[in-house]
Amino acid sequence: MANPFKLAILFGDAPDRPTEQICPGWEVAEIPMGLLVKPFDSNALWAKARAQIQAYKLPPIKIASHFLHDFGLVATGPDVDFDQLTFSAQRGLARLAELGVEIAGVYGLFFPVPEGFSRTKATDQAVRYFNMVADHAQRHNMLIAIEPMAGPVSLFPRYLDGLALAREINRPQIRVMADLNYFIKLNQPLEDIAKVPEYCIHAHIAGEKGQPGIGDRVAIHKRFFQVLKDIGYTRAVSAACPWVSSTPGPMNFAQETARTLKYLQDLRAKVYGL
Repeated sequence: MANPFKLAILFGDAPDRPTEQICPGWEVAEIPMGLLVKPFDSNALWAKARAQIQAYKLPPIKIASHFLHDFGLVATGPDVDFDQLTFSAQRGLARLAELGVEIAGVYGLFFPVPEGFSRTKATDQAVRYFNMVADHAQRHNMLIAIEPMAGPVSLFPRYLDGLALAREINRPQIRVMADLNYFIKLNQPLEDIAKVPEYCIHAHIAGEKGQPGIGDRVAIHKRFFQVLKDIGYTRAVSAACPWVSSTPGPMNFAQETARTLKYLQDLRAKVYGL
């Protein structure tokens, strides 16, 4: 029987979700680089932040999101500042490596093709950017996951667009992320993940306007898990989502993370016949 993929939780992206309340049992953790690692902070500030992150009683931090965040960072279009992008990538990846991160996700929102701007030029900019990032990722034995995000002005809104860009770049460090929300938003076939399965190195899952288990997505969650199982995917699936209270009153984050974890564990067990 194939080894099951791991269950991960993204934390640190909102102040109303106390890290100390995350229930035990998650197998991997994901952090937002731009919010917790902050490449433009001084090394002295980073030393304090790193100590705080490493003190969290969480599973191994193997994944990062929010690779581009604030400060006018954008990788395509007329406003690209390549020196700024290079500094952010070099320092950000070095700091992530100190935490043991293996995969960094790069969100498609930061790759716009503004009206009147050449798509060919935007593609050239993206290829240049990801080649630069791949150079730094290679030094730290890390992988970069292009994350298509269904935005109409993005250079790669669909999963297959991200896959095509990764294959054009043709660097072993550059791969793709499958975020279920964006598959749903553009009605993309989940089977697209299986077209070149080795390129999928990370996955995100959410419920309906909340965490997995909120709303009625059991069927599509099960299909998503089945596709990942069928391609032999053994990396992580992260609960990367808004969190809401499933009961009346203020949100109990410990209770909600426990419910979501059990929901995902039970669904994974069904898919793998465990």
